[in-house]
Amino acid sequence: MKKVRYVKANYTPLEDITPLPRNVVNQPIEPVPEHKLVVELAGQWQGNRAYFQLAKTEMQDQKITRPIADVKTGHRTLATFKALENEAKKLYMVVPLQGLPQPLTFLLADNLMPVEKEADMDEWETVLIPVRALAYLDSSKDKEKAAELKGGYLYVFWKGKLWRELQVTEFGYYKDIDSEYYRVRDQQERQKEQPVIEYREANGFDLPQFWVPYKIAGEVQAGENGVKLMFSPKQKTYQQIEALENDPAKLDAAATPLDELSVYSNSQAFEPQEHTADIQSAKLHQVTEDDMAWLTQQCAVLNQYASSNTPVAYVEGHNKGFKVTLERGLEDENIGFVQEIYAILNDTKSEWQQSVLLEPSGDGSGHFIHGVFEGMPSDGEFSLYIASPCDPNSGEYVFLNKTYQEIMEPQKIEPITFASEIDEEQYKAETLLENKKIELLTMWKKEALGIEL
Repeated sequence: MKKVRYVKANYTPLEDITPLPRNVVNQPIEPVPEHKLVVELAGQWQGNRAYFQLAKTEMQDQKITRPIADVKTGHRTLATFKALENEAKKLYMVVPLQGLPQPLTFLLADNLMPVEKEADMDEWETVLIPVRALAYLDSSKDKEKAAELKGGYLYVFWKGKLWRELQVTEFGYYKDIDSEYYRVRDQQERQKEQPVIEYREANGFDLPQFWVPYKIAGEVQAGENGVKLMFSPKQKTYQQIEALENDPAKLDAAATPLDELSVYSNSQAFEPQEHTADIQSAKLHQVTEDDMAWLTQQCAVLNQYASSNTPVAYVEGHNKGFKVTLERGLEDENIGFVQEIYAILNDTKSEWQQSVLLEPSGDGSGHFIHGVFEGMPSDGEFSLYIASPCDPNSGEYVFLNKTYQEIMEPQKIEPITFASEIDEEQYKAETLLENKKIELLTMWKKEALGIEL
């Protein structure tokens, strides 16, 4: 059978272009929250590791934000939370810790209300101020005689309670300590028969300034609700901290009030006042070997913030200490006998105590050995004891139950013999009033050892 061949028709295929009804699904779009919350900080400065956080609520997840320089003005930095629900918020300041997953969180306010997203204010309702600390060289509290800190600890009290504890590094930076964590451990330790005072480690990153609350939810923090700053060359025990927390008069006497920072609201800047000043006018005095070891005139950090609109707060830098000096006899030096000698100072009104190893001065002679006590409680009654662990029978009380003012009096303090074989040959006390130190130049004869100290 012969195959039939079909030829394809040359035409355009027809298409069904009949319009069909559209299948439209109406899906509601949730409105974007249109409120914000702004935290203002004085000055414009380089980065700070601290930031701000809003706690999670039933309506909204946790939010964080970091400060950014306000491009419209030159006197402030703003940390802005955007797209907020119109509900009360808890605001925290957050400080990261080195090597630890959980940062420090400091509650600033627990009932802050956001504002409309278009709102703008000459000064926002919540204001924090970055601060640097300078220390007086002596008790005259002369701002012309002040220095940077290169050691010790700063304690920030807010509303009469310890709010923040900072260690000062040798380069003048500040590192946070998780003080509340250690406080709980200390309370547990005190329940034991033989409690041990634990050293609190600073795990915070280096900070060139520390932020303090000036205004929270429109309320200026001053007076009983204000911020107070205290310096101590040695870490305070919690018993000492609680004594300050429980006695407002004692805290007022020991700490520097920061109420003067309210000048910021009037001029958006700072100026020299009784306890504070603007960083531009701050002057550093030359530090000598007679000044406290935690003071320095090196101002690398201070210079970086010269134009940052950052205030400085002045703290007590001499901090009630004195220097003990023992004169050793030539016979001791000739035989080359080296004996460790300690001076022990304790406060009979509290558990405060310090022991220092007396060491030769830097001149290389070894004829005099020295030790410095520092950070003495302002209201203590002190007893000083000299002893050597090499000789259990050695030891002598230099004085008993003396206040700091009595120690500083330029008069002879009669020593009290503790061991019968200690024969006092010479004793004298000299006071150095300019830097609140006292030298006890003392010579004892140790008959049993055949040497002179």
